[in-house]
Amino acid sequence: MRSEERAGIISVVMLFLWGTLITEPFHIFARYIAVTVHYATRGFSDMSILCSLILYFVAVSAVILMQLMSHTKIGKYMPCLISALWITMLVIRSIVTSSVAFKDAVCLAIPAIAGIIFYLTKFDKGLKWFTDIYTYSLAVAIVNALLFVPLAKLNGVIDKILYITNYNDFDITGSFAGLAGIPEFVWGLFLTAFAVLPMIYLAYSGRRK
Repeated sequence: MRSEERAGIISVVMLFLWGTLITEPFHIFARYIAVTVHYATRGFSDMSILCSLILYFVAVSAVILMQLMSHTKIGKYMPCLISALWITMLVIRSIVTSSVAFKDAVCLAIPAIAGIIFYLTKFDKGLKWFTDIYTYSLAVAIVNALLFVPLAKLNGVIDKILYITNYNDFDITGSFAGLAGIPEFVWGLFLTAFAVLPMIYLAYSGRRK
């Protein structure tokens, strides 16, 4: 299967499932990125627009980097590397806070075990799909924050329909609301366009199988 077909299938499925608990391991992936950026920018937290832009560029850059890496030999190791990194962060947070988030631990353990099984059994196609699931679930998290969250704020009816916004890991567009007299939703459209164009290009330029 071609890379763009895989990307399309995963993105559509994730869009339908993003507002449910099934995708919790991938919400944690996005949430930890947001938490890391928050800690890195806490020194100028009063500059909310700048913090939002930093989070935006970090999240988009992470997707692009993962897309580029998936086309190299490193790609098949990415699920294991990502799982190991987030489990390490969970352990560090547990030590700092003197508490363990058992829900996060279970949700992170499941994909980690799956990744290890795929790797040990040399199931390369499974690892390729797994890598793309991590990559495009993060892309869906970005689109959700930039497009669907501002859209849901327009009125209560849309908010009830768009259950995808039940879980939003990136607070980006809120600080742009009313900036230069432009509504939050319009800013979201603008930022979404700049985010997805390079992702679509890389998805189509990826090697086959």
